[in-house]
Amino acid sequence: MAELVDNSRVRRAVAAFAADRSQETMIDVLRACLTGELLLDVTGSELDISDGRLHTGSKLRINQRVGPDGQRALLAFTSNAEIARIHPEGTRYQSIAQPAAAVLELAQRQGAAWLYIDPAEKTAALSAADIDFALRHPRNDRLSAAIAAADAGTGSRAEVITALVAEGPLLLAGQPAEGQESDAPPQLRVTRRDDGSTALVAYTSAPELAARDLRDGIVTTTTTHVLEQLQQGPFAAIVINPAGPWIELRREELVAAG
Repeated sequence: MAELVDNSRVRRAVAAFAADRSQETMIDVLRACLTGELLLDVTGSELDISDGRLHTGSKLRINQRVGPDGQRALLAFTSNAEIARIHPEGTRYQSIAQPAAAVLELAQRQGAAWLYIDPAEKTAALSAADIDFALRHPRNDRLSAAIAAADAGTGSRAEVITALVAEGPLLLAGQPAEGQESDAPPQLRVTRRDDGSTALVAYTSAPELAARDLRDGIVTTTTTHVLEQLQQGPFAAIVINPAGPWIELRREELVAAG
């Protein structure tokens, strides 16, 4: 049985969605589901995990349900306590931990119409379309995890910088400029700092970008290209994932690290 997995960020997002089923709260669930780990209920499986690894020959049975439209739904959980809630008291349930993003990828790969998270009571049902949106564009999971760890106090600012200077995907937001024709190239979204200088705004995933403004277009780029822009352009800093947890890194810090 998996232990220590307790994805409180996803659980909070699911609770907020259950209380207010809006597009905004669903996006918060999606972006939370690209961080940390989730559990799959594999009660009834025959597992050989004698040395902590799942060995060939194991028979894995992933608990599933039927969605509201009669199509197949996978189940995922933020903790073992949530798994226990769907079983009769005293049941010896089994679970395995997976990166949360890998659970979304599993649902997509298996063609599931739905993914229920913590289905006992306060739940969020992600549709295949929701999952496709979350996974369709490149993600920088390493950078996202570093930012989350720094925010939680289990990581450092230096580790975020290390993740940013490593080659990887990054998303920018293209916002239509006032007065422009609809087919004109979008302007990159920036933000004004307290000292009057400008910071570029970047994102580690499509849901992070959508959480800032649903109307923005997605511009796919790389960390290397963005760092070059910071060195050569007018930006004094970069703000990553402004919907939070977020971080601002100054150009001088990145130049020194590069």
